Amino acid sequence: MAKEKHAAPRFEFGSAPLIEMTGNRLVTIEGSTGILLYERGSVKISTGRMVVSFGGRGLRLRCISGSCVEISGFISKIEFLS
Repeated sequence: MAKEKHAAPRFEFGSAPLIEMTGNRLVTIEGSTGILLYERGSVKISTGRMVVSFGGRGLRLRCISGSCVEISGFISKIEFLS
């Protein structure tokens, strides 16, 4: 009996940001509308409906373009604030 392939369900998240992490050293946020705070130990990114806060050591903004921000460093905390 042949196995059927099922398509993965699609979810619509509307204006929610897309956040991609590589371990705890690199994060990419797509859907950024601005940088609210940038310090070596704390970065806050506005995404329209919410603010995403990153805490850690040696945080750096590696790339800022249009609606995309890339943060590197030792990321130890992520908070979603609305």
